Amino acid sequence: MRKILAITVLAIGVLFLYLPTQVFAGSLTGTVKVTGLRSPANVLVYLPKAPAAPVDLSGAKFIMDQRYLTFVSHVLLVPVGSSVEFPNNDKVAHNVFSLSRTKTFNFGSYGPGQSKTVLFDKPGVVELRCDVHAEMSAYILVMENPYWALTDDNGHFKIPDREYLKQHGIKGVKDLPPGSYVVKTWNEKLKTHEATVEVPKDGDVSLQLDLTRGTPSALYK
Repeated sequence: MRKILAITVLAIGVLFLYLPTQVFAGSLTGTVKVTGLRSPANVLVYLPKAPAAPVDLSGAKFIMDQRYLTFVSHVLLVPVGSSVEFPNNDKVAHNVFSLSRTKTFNFGSYGPGQSKTVLFDKPGVVELRCDVHAEMSAYILVMENPYWALTDDNGHFKIPDREYLKQHGIKGVKDLPPGSYVVKTWNEKLKTHEATVEVPKDGDVSLQLDLTRGTPSALYK
């Protein structure tokens, strides 16, 4: 019996020896408050220097719709390597284009019921416009890692954003490893804010960010 017990203990020790050593801690939650805007929604909060993390995009689906002369959604977050569909669900023709360095394209005019697709293979901000309707604008933010979130109507966020990931079919995203991180924000009408946060080994951490109107900096430098 003692011999069997010793072998069992040895086997467990070997098992632990070969388990991954990285420990995933949890999430970063918080609230964004803004001065000069009606709503704190659609503010990107992200970790630009988070460790590389695998992302499964095999079942991912991203759509930048066109309805009632409006892009839906106004801000769309996608990991690098994602393809985005641009269906025209309006009753008129559109001409979606981007002059952004991150991705430049021009679809030309396409009518109701038609759709175009673009692969976004470089991180950064992509500003969308319609050559037919000057009032239409939107943004696709192409992200280097999966540790980001968009604020809701009350300015709340949680990183990683499990609801957003599930909604768009992004799989394989783990919790944040413990450590010190730089946290940055981006919104087309707000100054970029930067802070440092320490994610503990045993749970989540909360953060409040106060933003004001101004020109944002680039996502990645």
